[in-house]
Amino acid sequence: MYNIIADEKDKGGMRVITLDKKDLIEAMTEFKSQGYYLSSITGVDMKDHLEVIYHLHNFDKNEYLGVKVLTYDSKVPSLVGLWKAADWDEREQYDLMGIIFEGHENLRRILLPDEWVGHPLRKDYDLKKVQYVSMDSEGNEHVSFDEREGW
Repeated sequence: MYNIIADEKDKGGMRVITLDKKDLIEAMTEFKSQGYYLSSITGVDMKDHLEVIYHLHNFDKNEYLGVKVLTYDSKVPSLVGLWKAADWDEREQYDLMGIIFEGHENLRRILLPDEWVGHPLRKDYDLKKVQYVSMDSEGNEHVSFDEREGW
């Protein structure tokens, strides 16, 4: 049985529970058996840790549920095995936030070129270091850097 660390309502009245990430798969398996579907995955950088919020919806009950896990090592279990819809959301959060979804078989960038350095939605991302994306004649993207900025 999974342990709920916190159970609260957000500003809009939606129930949001916080779980230990080791309990994520078990809890989500139970929610899926209760008719919940994964709507989206959101990452939040809290400086000393990352929060991953899963937005679930039960169409029969017209009920929404938020499930939050905290990670201090940027790793959480992948939910692609439960919901195929998790595939692109996990890749987006990996790309922009640097969250590693363990067990995801195709975890690679989805919005930025593979050569991009860093994760732009992280608070420690240096906005002063400029990266340029260009495309060669075959349509392949390449990232280059301003050498004067210490890359």
